[in-house]
Amino acid sequence: MNINSYKKKPIIIFTGPSGVGKGTIEQILFKNEELKFKLSVSVTTRQPRLGEKDGVHYFFITKDKFEQKIANNELLEYNYHFDNYYGTLFSEIDNIHNQNKIPFLEIETLGTKKILENKENHVKYNIITVFILPPSFEELKNRIIGRNTETKDSINKRLLKASEELKESKIFKYNVINDDPHRAALEIKNILMKELYE
Repeated sequence: MNINSYKKKPIIIFTGPSGVGKGTIEQILFKNEELKFKLSVSVTTRQPRLGEKDGVHYFFITKDKFEQKIANNELLEYNYHFDNYYGTLFSEIDNIHNQNKIPFLEIETLGTKKILENKENHVKYNIITVFILPPSFEELKNRIIGRNTETKDSINKRLLKASEELKESKIFKYNVINDDPHRAALEIKNILMKELYE
């Protein structure tokens, strides 16, 4: 599979609410070398946390530099939350394609919305959007509560955000139910094969 031979180079956008099991599905997908996925590193203005490395976990830059990149149209998407910018650089996408890999973006629903609204910004890409759904909202609630890592207030915030995100799932080209991570990963693999070879 030569990524650079495609007229429109593929990008996978992978989203879903907290607790839906995205991480487990990602691990399965990334073990499959045939898929040639490479996680796209986001750029942010927030301070690095302990153990985070620039260019590995994020590209860490100043607010001024980020705003310069916005003005220069260097970002596929960006958003601002908790007093910091987060975004995806075109240079990172192009760098991954040049390695004959497929950029894999795990971003918020809002970021996906922005990409889909600004079609003129990505005419050279085949944007493949995948939203991971829980088998039911009740199941998602049980998973979040079952983590035992959250306060009641933070659980309620996550559930409220999740219900808002689930309403946005219809803007995604593909909705995949995570009733079993291996089955969901296989479905995503089949989606990619269909997108690349049809």
